[in-house]
Amino acid sequence: MKLREALRARRQARAVGELSGEIGRAQAVQEKLTGLIAVNTPLDEPMAPSALRSRAWYGRQMQEQLELLDNRSAFLTTELVQARAALMRHKNRETILEERRVMARRSEIESRENRAEGQMPPRGAKPKN
Repeated sequence: MKLREALRARRQARAVGELSGEIGRAQAVQEKLTGLIAVNTPLDEPMAPSALRSRAWYGRQMQEQLELLDNRSAFLTTELVQARAALMRHKNRETILEERRVMARRSEIESRENRAEGQMPPRGAKPKN
């Protein structure tokens, strides 16, 4: 049972790591998109209508991507919180199982000692000849 919980905890820890990596990658892409949007903002110089249209289209596309990444980051953050909570549950369960195993081992040792003590002659008694 303890081994099963350890495997589950390892899987959960791996999932937490993957989610953290995904969040980091999403934030890096968000920063790049924010920089591109800042570069794409219209300047005060005259521009041909086709260039203005093109710049507007790219701006909308980048805004959509940024919004998608914001939603993805929010979702991944929620998933990360849930995964960490599940990991802590598995770790706590693993700790409880270990404590129970130690207590069972102690009680087994005590019962063996009591049985061995019961088989010994009483202290101070003289052996019968």
